[in-house]
Amino acid sequence: MVNVETRDGVRLDGTLRRPGSGASRLGVDVVILHHGVGGNFYDQGMFQEYSETLLEQGCSVLRVNNRGHDPMNRSLVGGETRRLGAAYELLDDCKYDWEAWVDFAVEAGFQSIGIWGHSLGATKSIYYMGSKGDDRVKCLVAGSPPRFSYHTFANLEEGPEFLDRAGESQRQIDAGHPEALIETLYPFPLLVTAEVFMDKYGPGARYNILDHVPSVNVPLLVMIGTEESQTLTSFKGLPPEIDKLAGELDHLTFESIPGADHSYTHQRDYVWDVVRKWLEKV
Repeated sequence: MVNVETRDGVRLDGTLRRPGSGASRLGVDVVILHHGVGGNFYDQGMFQEYSETLLEQGCSVLRVNNRGHDPMNRSLVGGETRRLGAAYELLDDCKYDWEAWVDFAVEAGFQSIGIWGHSLGATKSIYYMGSKGDDRVKCLVAGSPPRFSYHTFANLEEGPEFLDRAGESQRQIDAGHPEALIETLYPFPLLVTAEVFMDKYGPGARYNILDHVPSVNVPLLVMIGTEESQTLTSFKGLPPEIDKLAGELDHLTFESIPGADHSYTHQRDYVWDVVRKWLEKV
């Protein structure tokens, strides 16, 4: 068990596991695993499986929380208890979390650091590396990073429901209630504050991965499942646009995962094979 404190005073927990012996057979000696929206480092999901496979390849694993862990949580921030979690996090603050865990990895003696984020953790990873950058990070795996685009969501079949939630969020903010909780199905089933809804999904589209991918300055692997691209609002129409960027950018590799849902339920071996081969080349 390990923990860090971010520059703005948030305590985050995680686990560090090292392989028994031998050098890493991958292109990095540690991978930092970042969960998706409302997740956490101790979830028994796919990152539990991938932790084992990384260790088998001689690569250490740093599996961590960010401030968006669990739907809601109370965290120590500068010695005071504060509401955080998926319902309350502002995405720009992820830069503090990512930086703190890279700091920890460097202090632990790792020299070649990779990041692997899933879902919102992938979007945050792209945002961190694209907007801030970190030359201590050697490569980035982004598994199913959702696109946040107000214009795109408004023009999908689910557009009217999305615009209704956006309108309600803005009304709450205008009335002086930015922490009013908004329940939404689109673009993702979630309970968030009005401020968080507009921060993520508002017209500013500050976190649209298509705007940040070109600025990532390390090798980047993006994966999206064919099933999720058909069923989830945040992925509709996204794979062709990422694939087009991959043809234009030397640092970007795109892999479409056949038959895969958002958790790669029946395709986890396939996904690991893609990631392993890519890391070996890195």
